[in-house]
Amino acid sequence: MKLGFVPKLIVITTAIAVCTAAFLYFSQAKEQWWFWAALLFYFIAGLLIGKRTQKAVTSESNSRFFTGVMGGTGLRMLLTVLYIVAYLVLSEFKATEFIVYYLILYLVFTIFEIRELVSLLRNSKNIDSNASIVDDKG
Repeated sequence: MKLGFVPKLIVITTAIAVCTAAFLYFSQAKEQWWFWAALLFYFIAGLLIGKRTQKAVTSESNSRFFTGVMGGTGLRMLLTVLYIVAYLVLSEFKATEFIVYYLILYLVFTIFEIRELVSLLRNSKNIDSNASIVDDKG
């Protein structure tokens, strides 16, 4: 059984949610809603940006591929910085554990997206090379 991008994103988000719940239970961190909002933020950003970059990979145009992938990466970085600035401005506690948690989320979701893109590129390259082999023989 091969899962697509969205089901894998749901699985990874659920696993992180379980780890987050355990961490928050044992640490008794203040302002816990920031942690849950950050996880929801990365899930929604993953859906929107991930789908956009997945479409860019399957496009025929190299410029559309480059623009889609680099634009998605830049957008994710911009939104990440805006969220952390909002936390630093609005939060009363400015907890170090939240900043570390948030950066770990960024790392996990970015690695996940890159892994999915590389997998999709590898699959599309194999399909293209197999098609060209068939064309050369025919």
